[in-house]
Amino acid sequence: MSTIFYKLKESRYFQFLVIAIIIFNAFTIGVNTYELSEFTNQIINLLDYSITIFFVIEIIIRFIGEPKKSQFFKSGWNVFDTLIVCISLIPIPNNSSFLLLRLLRVFRVLRIISVVPELKMIIEALLQSVKRVFYVSLLLFIILYIYSTIGSILFSEVIPSRWGNVGTAMITLFQVLTLSSWEQVMLPIQDIYWWAWIYFFSFIIICGITMLNLLIAILVDVVINQKKL
Repeated sequence: MSTIFYKLKESRYFQFLVIAIIIFNAFTIGVNTYELSEFTNQIINLLDYSITIFFVIEIIIRFIGEPKKSQFFKSGWNVFDTLIVCISLIPIPNNSSFLLLRLLRVFRVLRIISVVPELKMIIEALLQSVKRVFYVSLLLFIILYIYSTIGSILFSEVIPSRWGNVGTAMITLFQVLTLSSWEQVMLPIQDIYWWAWIYFFSFIIICGITMLNLLIAILVDVVINQKKL
């Protein structure tokens, strides 16, 4: 029995079926956000129950098909899948007080990560790079704080709504960091202080280009090293 379930869970057709059901589940969740007729809502709810039953059966198949049952829950991905399926089993009445449970059910779509090996590799690489990314992010925050302090000192009297204090200046510079309409932040100051471009250009080069590319380089390095293992 265990051998049969093992072959089933390792089957490509079974894995493709699971992926298809997860994608279909994402579709039904999205459709449910629209104004639908009572009949359509009933169909969607029936499909949701059917999908939940399928996920339960799938977890049971994977558990029975595991050669060493004690190893099943030592895998973080198995724990992740089981937790999401268990949350799906909680009955959710149409009541605002159960909004959190309804939101948690949306996370069933995340199960596609544990099914697709390439996505698993990316997530594992992200987790492995957390330490290095944290230190780069800390350095980015320090630079952002320094520039915010300088900007608050230099420009607070000119445009207090954007540079009145360090906190406000950090929000302003974060907009600049995203390169979203950053010229609208710089040009009013540029009309008053001709050298303002030096402040903004240096910030964008250091934080918006160099530091963010460094973060990307770390993630790429971790992914490449993981492929070599």
